[in-house]
Amino acid sequence: MIHRRNLLAAGVGAPLAALIPAAAIAAAQPPSLDELLGPADTLDVDLSPDGKRLAILRQQVDGDKRKAFVLISKVDDITATPSAVALGEKHVNAVKWANNGRLLIWLSFWADENGHPNGYLIGDIFIPVPVKRVLSIGADGRDPIVLFGQQKSMIARSFDTSTVVDFLVDEPGHVLMQVWDFSRNAFGLYKVDVATGAADLVERGSRDTDFWMTQRGVPVLRMDTNSRRTVGSVFGRAPGETEWKLVRKARLDELRKLPDFEIVGVTPEAGVFLVSAHGEGDDTSVIRRFDLKTMQFGDTVAQQRGHDMVGAFVDQRGALVASGYIADRLDYQFADPSLAAHFRAVNSYFHNECNVEIVNVDDGHKRFIFRVSGPRDPGSFHVYHRDGAKLEQIGVQQPALTADRLAPMEALRVKTRDGDEITAYLSSPIGHPTDQPLPLVVYPHGGPEDRDTLDFDLFVQAFAARGWRVLQPNFRGSGGYGRAFADKGRRRWADRMQEDIEDAVAQVVAAGRADPAHIAICGASYGGYAALMGAVRQPRQYKAAVSIAGVSDLIEMMAFVRHEDGADSPIYAYWLASIGDPKADEAALVTGSPRRRVKEIQAPILLMHGTEDTIVDPNQSKIMAKALKDAGKPYDYLELKGENHRGWSHDTTKTVIATAADFIAKHI
Repeated sequence: MIHRRNLLAAGVGAPLAALIPAAAIAAAQPPSLDELLGPADTLDVDLSPDGKRLAILRQQVDGDKRKAFVLISKVDDITATPSAVALGEKHVNAVKWANNGRLLIWLSFWADENGHPNGYLIGDIFIPVPVKRVLSIGADGRDPIVLFGQQKSMIARSFDTSTVVDFLVDEPGHVLMQVWDFSRNAFGLYKVDVATGAADLVERGSRDTDFWMTQRGVPVLRMDTNSRRTVGSVFGRAPGETEWKLVRKARLDELRKLPDFEIVGVTPEAGVFLVSAHGEGDDTSVIRRFDLKTMQFGDTVAQQRGHDMVGAFVDQRGALVASGYIADRLDYQFADPSLAAHFRAVNSYFHNECNVEIVNVDDGHKRFIFRVSGPRDPGSFHVYHRDGAKLEQIGVQQPALTADRLAPMEALRVKTRDGDEITAYLSSPIGHPTDQPLPLVVYPHGGPEDRDTLDFDLFVQAFAARGWRVLQPNFRGSGGYGRAFADKGRRRWADRMQEDIEDAVAQVVAAGRADPAHIAICGASYGGYAALMGAVRQPRQYKAAVSIAGVSDLIEMMAFVRHEDGADSPIYAYWLASIGDPKADEAALVTGSPRRRVKEIQAPILLMHGTEDTIVDPNQSKIMAKALKDAGKPYDYLELKGENHRGWSHDTTKTVIATAADFIAKHI
């Protein structure tokens, strides 16, 4: 597991491909779906604030049995035998140093001590829900206690006492946590002693409060959401103020973020935060300072031409380390410019094909923890020593999924029919010449203001393991490329966005890399709509179409959002701008609704949808199934009992991928 490399001293590291013998590549077999969905070996890694200790959370799984443990190592001698803390047959999620002397471990319990599953009933459907707790242990692995353990009634009633809001660097023996208060039907914010588990109430939120952001232990920002979590309201309370005031109210995207105003970090200055936002005249989102006292934006901290800034990494004391954006992969602008050379060297070692994400740094900014992932790396952890430019691998998430077994992915620049340009990603199965025409699965993303990147994707790898190329177009209307690029997709769901997908397919076919007689399309959410609309627009091109939680009728979708959120809600206003007005644009919305054009569809259709989906009404798939049936068209329909739009169980994820792949294989 431990691997050392002095990067800067060696110039750059050897490319990953160079580390894999040619014979091994020739003999490699693509992974099975069970292997792709297999349990992780290394789950999480954390570095103590002083940079002296590493906590590595691992598990060993044998069938239904698992043994979890934490390895605590000295950073100056990682190869030495670590201290081991056995956690037993528990589901473990994460580790984090509360301070230099106490380590927090996140646990999930899917069944009680008698073996009865934890969860609740919705009608006659049982929804499994884990009980989540945080265990605190000493740096020597001794003196374990459960946070909130002294609050017996809270522990007895609450599924989740695991959310840490602030690690309180000025009070290193305590953390701030939020827990649902059943007596008030709202979240409460508590100061918790990490040595005893005792908790004291700091304040309560309203019934709509989702979470707080704090500064030096003081709650200064609060996010409230509506019942469907489609609209968010940010409230602020500047230092010295006693009342919360509304800062911003807007729709939440599919990741439940405010896409036009995202708080990305604190600063050392009281009442001043870092936010990712579009300023007046800015095409891309930039990172700026925002003062709660004056409610005004300050200086621009970071921006990148042609790309939205997606976040900032700040240390525990609020000092900015780096600002992130995604071109094809994750990249950073560093507050300390000298760090850029170190980051480039680490990327070079990984052949410039992986995302190198900063997940932790010590107080002196001398040691970093990187999580590395890419199309051929589902995830690995590394510690980087700035002094000496030394990189050490400390954990691999799925050791069996080696780079030689996974499909490589490349970025394509696609010229659209109207002279614009988009990016698409093409993954190719191992063991096939890169220029050989193969069956192709088109896999458009959801959102639609989401985007794909060069990274590991379960669906992509599962499809590529079947011997298919997989194409992921970032059509106009996608996010991440700036406001103008996203605006080009507004009210163009059924034409321009579809044309971009078609143009990407045509380019791959023209290059001789896809067999035009064997093409399918599959997507989830907006991608599900794109799959259905693709089957309408290109009835002879697609031999199968798979829609997972997809939209089938734009007018019905707008009626659902209006009913659930209100005609004056920000989310309804957003969809009016994105899709169109059901009255003024009725003809266009009818034309753009696959359910209303099923007679044009020739390809067999597979529909899958969670019965508890709160983002896309499950009725969207039901009415599509009925329309297909009434028209005598071939289709399959699978209800995902008890599942929402995302966050599926392991078994559901396996079912969805396997069902989609089997359906596609049957028809292409």
